[in-house]
Amino acid sequence: MARYHPSEDWLTAYASGAGDEATGVLIATHLTFCSDCRKAVRELEAIGGALLDGMNMEELEGLPDAPHPPVVSRPVLKTEANGTDPAAYTQGTFSDIAPRPLLRYVFDQLGATDIDALPWKFYGPGVKRAVLFQGPDGASIRLLRSRPGAAFPAHRHGSEELTLVLKGAYRDGVDRYQTGDVQCVGETAAHQPIVEQGGECIALVVSDKPTIPLGIVARIVQRIIGA
Repeated sequence: MARYHPSEDWLTAYASGAGDEATGVLIATHLTFCSDCRKAVRELEAIGGALLDGMNMEELEGLPDAPHPPVVSRPVLKTEANGTDPAAYTQGTFSDIAPRPLLRYVFDQLGATDIDALPWKFYGPGVKRAVLFQGPDGASIRLLRSRPGAAFPAHRHGSEELTLVLKGAYRDGVDRYQTGDVQCVGETAAHQPIVEQGGECIALVVSDKPTIPLGIVARIVQRIIGA
């Protein structure tokens, strides 16, 4: 059972359909781990449906667009649009750690089903990164694969960042995040995740802006690798 969850705002945006696809994939993947959030989303969907049932079309047309957190906007999943057989994306090694919503998304973006076939690149000592989508202004959806004990440089973000742990665990200050947990980091918050010993950690990360390292060495490395 997950101990850390998306905020109520994120769940509300997801339940109402007002969120973007990138965050939707992350939350949908988290829901496969978390019965509490599945229940919350069902309740939010029921509330939204009841409110709509009580309004006429003229009232609906007068409503402003619903606000939602602005993380990477994406089109409809191709596998859903063309009726792709789930067997096409659920039989590779990536399925050992990734639930179906993420498997489907990765297959859409990269056509990959095996974890070692993903475009992993050096991202720092003991850390590799596979970018699933790169948007304007540094927006990205990526996977991070970290060795036991790997420590990320202290950094902050220019936007809110969501991280979902798919395998393993890491600590950030006094908090410990393990499989199924979602860490929400504000755009001005500084932090330094450290992967626990005992096994690698793989996480899905979504944000609108690139990482901002706080140390000069980390900034130089970021420029070299083009992160």
